[in-house]
Amino acid sequence: MKFCPVNILFIMFLLLLTSCSSSAQDAGFTDVNPGGLSQFLETNNAVIIDVRTPGEWDAGKVASAVTIDLRHRGFNDAIAELDRDATYLVYCNSGNRSRIASARMANMGFKNIYNYDGSHFQIRREYEELRKDRSR
Repeated sequence: MKFCPVNILFIMFLLLLTSCSSSAQDAGFTDVNPGGLSQFLETNNAVIIDVRTPGEWDAGKVASAVTIDLRHRGFNDAIAELDRDATYLVYCNSGNRSRIASARMANMGFKNIYNYDGSHFQIRREYEELRKDRSR
């Protein structure tokens, strides 16, 4: 049985795709991309969670955000007190810690978790624009 080089390349491509298919959905949460905050908040009554450190919060945060430091040893206890049926949008400085926090929340049984896949500067700017538009 001979394999054509094109077939071998196709098989290798399929294997590569299936081995690299780790996504937010697979981790139990959904990403919200920068620029999509307004649409997300129009269709979801979400609690916004900032998982950065207290020093980072002092430098500015989304006005309505609940602050729960991912790096604090009481993070899991604080998260466990939240309503597992509510909808949450989690953000941090760059999207890395919010992904970790979102995955932890999914592992704890939360069903409606969204990760803001951008920086806190982006989400703050979008949130402020949204507040301005609503106040007009």
